[in-house]
Amino acid sequence: MQQLEAFLLSRYGVASYGTLTANGFPRSTIDQALRTGIVRRVARGTFALPQADARLVDAARSQASLTCISAAEVLGWWLLAPPGSVHVRCDAARTIPGTVVHRGQRSAHRLIAPPRQILRDAFRCLPRLHALVMAESAVVTNAVGLQALQKEFSGQQDWHVRALLGTIRRTTASPLEVCARFHLLNAGLRVETEVALPGIGRVDLLVDGWLIIEIDGFAFHSSRAHYRVDRRRWNASAAAGWITLRITAELVLHRPEEFVKLVKMARDTWSLRVRR
Repeated sequence: MQQLEAFLLSRYGVASYGTLTANGFPRSTIDQALRTGIVRRVARGTFALPQADARLVDAARSQASLTCISAAEVLGWWLLAPPGSVHVRCDAARTIPGTVVHRGQRSAHRLIAPPRQILRDAFRCLPRLHALVMAESAVVTNAVGLQALQKEFSGQQDWHVRALLGTIRRTTASPLEVCARFHLLNAGLRVETEVALPGIGRVDLLVDGWLIIEIDGFAFHSSRAHYRVDRRRWNASAAAGWITLRITAELVLHRPEEFVKLVKMARDTWSLRVRR
């Protein structure tokens, strides 16, 4: 019983009868798990743990797989906003109330679409920055290889997606960095992320090779130790002649035009002083 429960947990709590038997669980074991309440039958030929995610249970009942932003949320990828509706992939064109249906081939044994399929649906469905944040998270966590992802968008009509994928960096530390880099690149600025500077350490962003941008996230200065390390890095950068802008998460996420304007102003002001 423990092995069956552990296997279902590895599948996010839901699996088909065929998947269970193919992985060595006989019908007698499944029947016993049903009798003792370890699992429940949620659809024809589909079993789930009592605590299984309701979205996956509903997908199983609808003969669909979670995809796009819903799959990303279950997998723990970065999201800029929670999904307003459940997104699923179905083999046939169908209407499921309260659900965004992505038409396309799916595996009946997978209640969560493969990473490349999830991201293909995301780039077709979501605003490009939201899809980019998901894609970068998938690459950073090794859920998908960047080369494999680029091949997924090899069509002539996918040139705009390939351009976005070309900005992905495996060292990116947060979705805030993805957003900041996205807006700065769109403004025509030269941006590097997670740059290690001698005597200072790793900085979030470096613009034009000399302007440091540090983004203060929601957990900023969560401890005195963090505060001291941060102040040491800030003082070291100032002593070495680097210019640093400290940017709030709210500015990057909700007022990107103001963020870009501030960076350009700092760049232009200090460039003018250097020329003098």
